[in-house]
Amino acid sequence: MDANHIPLIMDRLDKIVSEDRLRKFSNRIIVKIIVVLQIYGISYRSSGKFFSNHQELMNLVGTDQIPDFRTLSYRALRMDWHEINAGIIDLIESNGENSAIDSFVVQTCKYTTAQRRRRSGRYKDHDSSWGYGTKGFEYGRKVHAAQDIDSTAVVEWNVTTASIHDSIMAFPMIDALRNHEYILMDAAYDSSAIYDYVMMNTHAIPVIDTNRRRGIVDHNMTFNRKQGIITREKEGSRYKLRWEIERTFSILEEILGCDHVWYVPNRDYDVAIGMKIVAYNLVVMINQIGHREKRKIMDLVI
Repeated sequence: MDANHIPLIMDRLDKIVSEDRLRKFSNRIIVKIIVVLQIYGISYRSSGKFFSNHQELMNLVGTDQIPDFRTLSYRALRMDWHEINAGIIDLIESNGENSAIDSFVVQTCKYTTAQRRRRSGRYKDHDSSWGYGTKGFEYGRKVHAAQDIDSTAVVEWNVTTASIHDSIMAFPMIDALRNHEYILMDAAYDSSAIYDYVMMNTHAIPVIDTNRRRGIVDHNMTFNRKQGIITREKEGSRYKLRWEIERTFSILEEILGCDHVWYVPNRDYDVAIGMKIVAYNLVVMINQIGHREKRKIMDLVI
């Protein structure tokens, strides 16, 4: 990683993370440590050894001591990662034109293990379930995400059990993108309720792929869905931009380790995914500041 990247990230976090009271390890120090661990793919348990071998990173974090893994885990669970992410989004430039909503499944145990426990029903994580995604049927949790396509930043996310249909969680994601000009969605979101919600509650135009299985019968469709289907036909080239969110999911899964986050008791998956999204958005911000390519991430995230 370039020597200038981590200092920039630390400087921006100083402006984003707020303090609620005096403690041995401030919120800023904890967030900085966690972000560095996410970027370099280091576990909490290995954090002490990692930072002792990289004194320059410890100096940038602003501490001469790294808390143990229990403290890091406890403090991470009590951070508002949505608020931290909102602060990062405020620093990322965007023209507010194109956005997208989609989801992906995070495996909470091995596929073979999930299949074996399926017969007995003795799952360890009662909030995980089987769901259908781009990779077929998977067992785990589902991450619903809203993305600003133009900057590639993830604006908001929500974690549910994998069996929850995308359309059910569309509404809070739409709220996060209400000031964009266009919201791009695949056929899973093709419903009158979603068209009506976007039209009546946002400034955006929905561009949703048509679900042919629902049928296209004029007298059975609402006015907003009729207009939406017409818009989808006119905006075919714009709809192709929706693949940017799929590319972002690939980065989150394959590089930042969101493809599988194994279940352990008391693990908060909203926090576990939120930390990775915050790390990803910080890299997006660094790319923008350094006038780098949007998708240039491999040299930053190790």
